[in-house]
Amino acid sequence: MSPHSAVLPGSVERSYPLDCLSDTHDFHQLLVGLGGRVDVEVEGRGAAVTPGAVCLIPAGATHHYLGLEAGNRCRVLDLPAGDDRLDPLFERIRFLRLAGAGVREASDAILLAHLAGAPPLAGPRLNMARLTREVQADPAAPWPLARLAGISHLSERQLRRSLVALTGLSPRQWLVRQRLARAARLLVDGQQPITEIALACGFVDGPQFSRHFRRWQGMTPRDFRRRHRRWPVSTSPPR
Repeated sequence: MSPHSAVLPGSVERSYPLDCLSDTHDFHQLLVGLGGRVDVEVEGRGAAVTPGAVCLIPAGATHHYLGLEAGNRCRVLDLPAGDDRLDPLFERIRFLRLAGAGVREASDAILLAHLAGAPPLAGPRLNMARLTREVQADPAAPWPLARLAGISHLSERQLRRSLVALTGLSPRQWLVRQRLARAARLLVDGQQPITEIALACGFVDGPQFSRHFRRWQGMTPRDFRRRHRRWPVSTSPPR
């Protein structure tokens, strides 16, 4: 989601990308799950926003989000900070559950009124936004299963089962996919040589990286860069 320059009037429906992205803004934000799953982490606390789940993000709180299904949908309401009627709702980060099917049709005012009596959200223990953010911040690290499980606050067995259920990938396969995703962004946004990107993302060398990348994208890293880069090779990236 792009940073907002102003508070939007009224709620909107939004789909979140399948990449783990971060945001901070000077207004409160309310997320209500409508379809699919979006994992959200706010200042170290995380939950899965599924249909009926609610995430309250106070103004100034750094948050990370990751869409886990292409068809995910959330109702999003941006609210001004400094309003005595609204600030008490956002005194702290909260994850709640709203009952019923009216979360899409209810007015913004009714939606906010229902928050006072909404119970805490109990959902999946594995927060994919947190795990993905940690791995993509240091993709070249060894990342043994024990370390991944520790970040997830799960046993190794629980993490393996959860990853397979959510992504269809084993922990090792998922780790390779995260490294490839990080490398793809560097190919598009950066000017580093391909071998340098491969090493920075945890691959042994350029040929190993190219083999994995071609299986994933159906083309070589070089061809991917030519097709998707955002500026010509002969120029510097925009400042």
